[in-house]
Amino acid sequence: MASEPIEIPRVRPDSGPETVLAALASVTPDAETRELDDTAALRSEREVPADAAQGVDVAHRQVEYFVPVPDSAADQYLTFSFSALIAPGSDPAFYDTLVELFDAVMGTFRWTYA
Repeated sequence: MASEPIEIPRVRPDSGPETVLAALASVTPDAETRELDDTAALRSEREVPADAAQGVDVAHRQVEYFVPVPDSAADQYLTFSFSALIAPGSDPAFYDTLVELFDAVMGTFRWTYA
């Protein structure tokens, strides 16, 4: 299943994660800032319609979190992505519940260093 890649707008090198998150939020529809383990993150959610020409065989709801790695020497980021396939004629409340579950899981995210 193909999906559009995240395109990070150009920012000045070493401008910091806050600048990158702000730039990414400016080009990501319905993006919102969330905090994960005291780290600012960007969350987006969208409906992706089925489009065989684009390689998307089944409609789905996609949620993504874009998270900077704290104190990384060169700015590094993690992306967490969740997709719930949408069956024709199904109840949207079911997908809302799945998204809430993913958000709850992401709310338990903690950084651990070995």
